[in-house]
Amino acid sequence: MNESRELPGRWSRRKRDIGIILWIAFLTACIGTFVIFAVLDPDALNDAWVLPWEMGRRLAYSLGFLFLFSVGLIASALTVFMIRTGPRSGHAHGEGRRPPPEIRSPDENNPDLDIGDMK
Repeated sequence: MNESRELPGRWSRRKRDIGIILWIAFLTACIGTFVIFAVLDPDALNDAWVLPWEMGRRLAYSLGFLFLFSVGLIASALTVFMIRTGPRSGHAHGEGRRPPPEIRSPDENNPDLDIGDMK
């Protein structure tokens, strides 16, 4: 079987990552909205705001959800980015690391350098 071909109906890695990011952000916003508005009353927020317009319940719920969704979206996107760009497996055991640089004498590539000046 040729592994380079994608299976029909299977999403690419990027589509799966975007789906995971959106789903986690949505669940985070749902739970956060539930917790925040279980403690705070949207009508009580109208008294706290000094705005020329009045904010209704639906607008307060929508703005709270959108704020929490955007925070969850940023957090989950950064998490997926760090997972995808992190070190490969075996990195902690020294596999895949660059070799240490060679230590050379300073006068090797600098014929005008006098070693006595460095002391």
